[in-house]
Amino acid sequence: MNFIESIDQFLMQLVIVPIVVIGLGVLSAVTTKRIFVGPLVTLILNLLYEVWYAKYYYPDLEISFTSWNIYFPIISLVISGIFISARKTKPKESH
Repeated sequence: MNFIESIDQFLMQLVIVPIVVIGLGVLSAVTTKRIFVGPLVTLILNLLYEVWYAKYYYPDLEISFTSWNIYFPIISLVISGIFISARKTKPKESH
């Protein structure tokens, strides 16, 4: 049994994957200071995860994408917007 198989799928799909894909999307948006980078990175990472998951667990079936590919980028867009706007309105310290 490898590491991936030892993780509970409920925990993986409802906690770990959303935190990782949304977190990396927001992080990339904040580092590039472009709000639309976050949802794009989130979408790409989640699509890659879903393709891997389908091929790993159901190799004979056709790949189908879930509605999480809509929800996660929207959540990433909102969080990225909050972080970027908070960063822009932050007062600069003067010495």
